[in-house]
Amino acid sequence: MIKIPGFLGCGISSGIKKNGRKDLGLIFSKVPAKVAGVFTTNVVKAAPVILGIERVKSGWCQAIIVNSGNANVGTGKRGLKDATLTAKLVAHELRIKESLVIPSSTGVIGLYLNTEKIIKAIPELVSKLSEDGFLDTAEAIMTTDKFPKHAQAQMKIDGKTGTICAIGKGAGMIAPQMATMLCFILTDINLDQKALTKALKNSVENSFNRIIVDGDTSTNDTVILLSNGVLGNKPIKDGDRNYIKFQKILGELATEVAEMIVRDGEGATKVVKIMVKRTRTKKDAENIARTIGSSLLVKTALYGEDANWGRVLAAAGRAGVKFNPLKVDLYFGNHKVVRNGAEIMDESKVNHILKQPKFPITLDLKSGKSSYFVIASDITMDYLKLNAQYRT
Repeated sequence: MIKIPGFLGCGISSGIKKNGRKDLGLIFSKVPAKVAGVFTTNVVKAAPVILGIERVKSGWCQAIIVNSGNANVGTGKRGLKDATLTAKLVAHELRIKESLVIPSSTGVIGLYLNTEKIIKAIPELVSKLSEDGFLDTAEAIMTTDKFPKHAQAQMKIDGKTGTICAIGKGAGMIAPQMATMLCFILTDINLDQKALTKALKNSVENSFNRIIVDGDTSTNDTVILLSNGVLGNKPIKDGDRNYIKFQKILGELATEVAEMIVRDGEGATKVVKIMVKRTRTKKDAENIARTIGSSLLVKTALYGEDANWGRVLAAAGRAGVKFNPLKVDLYFGNHKVVRNGAEIMDESKVNHILKQPKFPITLDLKSGKSSYFVIASDITMDYLKLNAQYRT
C-alpha cells in the first residue's frame, strides 16, 4: 500500500497503448507543494521536459500528469502545444492554476501525442483520484518495465511522523545524465526551497546518475520532488539536524528505486555494483567505472557468467585515465582475482559468485584516495529482441 498524507493518485487506460494497459497517471497534492526537479541533459528533450524545466522554476507544483506509450519527442512545436494543452485541461478539471501542473511522458519517440484520447480520459482520471491510487499510477507509467517500482519510508520530526514515497519507472535507455527513467518523490514533510533542491540533487547524483543498463541517455529523464508540508513541521533548512536525516532517507529511497530499474533492465539477469577506488581524482574513478559499466564485452561476460576479468581491466585502460597496470587489484565479490596486475583467481570461487543475481566488482588502482561506483546490468539476447522490435 502506498499512501502519502495530502496526496492523491490514480492510473487508467486512455487508449494510448494498443494493448489496453494503463497509460495515463495523475499525482495531485491537496495543497500547492514546493517542487524541485532534475531533468535529462540530452540535447534532444521531450516537449514535457521543456515545459517542466520552466514550471519548476516557480518553486510550486500541485499536479503531475504522466502518460506512457508516447514520449512526445521529435514532435516540434506541436509537441509543446500538446503538452501544454493536456496540462491546461487537467488544471481546469482540478480547478487549480495551469502553472501548477507539470506534464511528463515516456514511450516511443517521434509520434504525435494522441491528445483526443487524453482529453477524453481526463474527467475519468480526475474522478478516480484516491489516497490509495498510487499503485495504479506506478503501473500507468510503465513501458517495457516488468513490474511497478516504488519505495516508501517514514521519518520522525519533532514528535510527528512524516512520510516520503518514490514512484519510478525505467528498464531500457538507461544511463541517466541529469539527470527512459522517471521518478516522482512525494512527501508531507515541510522543507524550505533551498533544502528541497539540494536534497534532490544530492540524491540523484548518488542513485539515478549511477545506474547503467545500456549506456543510452533518454530524452525524457525526469525526477521531481514535491513537498506539500501538511505534516505541519517547522520548515527543514539546509544544515539542520532534520535535514541530514531527510537527506539520508531520501538517498536510500532513490537508491532502492534506482536498483529496481537496473534489476528490471530489459532482459537483465545481473545487478553489479562496479566500484573503482583509490584513484587520484573522483573524476578518474567515475570515468573508469562508467566505462566498465557500459562495456558490451563486460556486460556479455556477466550474462555468460564468464570469469573473463581481462575485459574489466581492458575497459578501465581505455577510460582516458592514466594509471599503473602493475599496481592494480581486482575483486569479483570478495574474492581477489588480480593482484598487482597479475591473475591469482580461484575460478571455482568466481564461478559461484557470477551465478548470483547481485554482486560487486571492485577495481583498486592504489594511486590516490578517491572513489566512485556505478550500478550496472548485463546485456542479454532478450534485450536485443525487445529493442529490435520496440516501435513495432
